[in-house]
Amino acid sequence: MKAYVIFSSSEPVLVLARRTIRSEAVLNELRRIGCQKFIAREVPVEQLRNLYGRQFDVIEESIQKGCDLRVLDFSGRRIFRYLPFSDFGPAYRRELQTGAAEPRRRSPHASTRQQPSPLTQSPFG
Repeated sequence: MKAYVIFSSSEPVLVLARRTIRSEAVLNELRRIGCQKFIAREVPVEQLRNLYGRQFDVIEESIQKGCDLRVLDFSGRRIFRYLPFSDFGPAYRRELQTGAAEPRRRSPHASTRQQPSPLTQSPFG
């Protein structure tokens, strides 16, 4: 079992994974929860076991039963309080391949928006 701090578009999350972050099963789970572009740093599992106690045990049990990835903590403030940067392993970066990004969706309200008239426009744009 591996543990990683995942830095994505929102707050960092702490996850436990059955395999390494490079495995297709773990990457698929990260994709499923919306982490398509991220930086991951491995952290010591035993230290997390001591810090999180019963919560760690429950998540470890679900991984042993077949889950590929589970979130242990989603509070960036708590993660940074518990884990010193010196415990972070080397960074693993992952992002979508060029051209693989989803097309930008147009807002359903875009056609109803009115452009400001020249009289109401601010001199600042």
